[in-house]
Amino acid sequence: MKTKWIQYGLLFWVCSTAASTAFAAGTWDYFGSYQLGYSDNLELAPDGGTSGAYHTLAAGIGYEEHGTRLDGNVDASVEYVNYPSGVFDDETWLYIDGDLRWALVSDRLFWVLTDSLTNQPIDTRAPNVPTNLQQTNVFTTGPSLSYQFNAANTVKADLRYMNSWAEEDDSFEADRWFAGAGWIYGLTPADDVSMHVTYYDTDFRQNEGQEDYRRQSVFAAWERRTGETSTLRAELGLINVDFEESDNESGWRALLEWNRTISSSSTLRVSGRHGLTDAALSIATMADPETIGNNVVSGDVYEVTALDVNYNYAWAASTLNLSGSYENQDYVTSGEIDRDLVGVVAGWTTNYGSGWSSRVTGDFAWADYDDGLSDKTYLLYAGVNYASTPHISYALGVNWERRFSDAPDDDYEDWGVVFQVRYDR
Repeated sequence: MKTKWIQYGLLFWVCSTAASTAFAAGTWDYFGSYQLGYSDNLELAPDGGTSGAYHTLAAGIGYEEHGTRLDGNVDASVEYVNYPSGVFDDETWLYIDGDLRWALVSDRLFWVLTDSLTNQPIDTRAPNVPTNLQQTNVFTTGPSLSYQFNAANTVKADLRYMNSWAEEDDSFEADRWFAGAGWIYGLTPADDVSMHVTYYDTDFRQNEGQEDYRRQSVFAAWERRTGETSTLRAELGLINVDFEESDNESGWRALLEWNRTISSSSTLRVSGRHGLTDAALSIATMADPETIGNNVVSGDVYEVTALDVNYNYAWAASTLNLSGSYENQDYVTSGEIDRDLVGVVAGWTTNYGSGWSSRVTGDFAWADYDDGLSDKTYLLYAGVNYASTPHISYALGVNWERRFSDAPDDDYEDWGVVFQVRYDR
């Protein structure tokens, strides 16, 4: 099975390379880096585990184009990690993040190709160490139609094939078909109302213990734009999940999102959402612009209620980033445990000139499970960066991590230091 992520990665890269070669109007870039790190607790074990160094070699290539025929970008990289102490086996990871759109008929008919190849935890409740990581991939392709009848009426439609795969978790492996359509009516130059219908067909061909299901939704949306400073979007509708053997599940779909440019130096985004979803649905389309949620690697269906707040402020040579999130996941299927997730992140970046900059971040994550267990994780990082030339940069950072858990032997503390040299072109 390990060859499957290589096959998907190569498929996407070949398609994207062929497209970029055909149009040849974009830009290529590439990078290489070496990282030397030290961890006081490589195993993230409650008793301190094993301390030691690790080496990371990485290389990548990217392509970006924003033309009338081809629009989007693709980045691909490979990472090799070596542990001299032998506490973990050496690891090789592949990463692809791509979203490309070809205009088959200008401004009307497009062919879309997306891929997300990365690594994620096998057990989301266990420490995030190499033995608890797996390659995952979500690949989608298909046509999109956008047809404007007149100044007030536009129709959008999408058809997608999706394949989700995980190296260790069979519940994530599935074939999906998506079909969606939306009618958008312009009330005023600043206001749109729209109606949308969507349909997902999910087939777990590799895991006979999971029920196939179909997910349908119908919803109305209203969007208001205030120049370039503010966008407010509201959605309300119904979602139904039709399981192959079990009873159907249905519920409300709701979304309220506000993006606000407060000033030339500050922005705010607030988003609240509710609905039935599953973790593999990470691809938004024209007919279904909002992804309900995808914070868990599994194919289980759950009802999500979430709130996200992001604020950015820049002054002089500094930038402040603040974000907070809350998510309740109530599982319809039995593969996971219901949970509440809270996250808070704060980051401060300062540029000193002459190639020097610094970054300080703090991260708090709390998870509360319906089986009575909970865990809290605190992360702190402070680092300095130096760009000696436009292409060569250095980074030195110190990090600290502390986890408190009600589960036996899940508490740990770790601190480390990382040095990196990187070449970008």
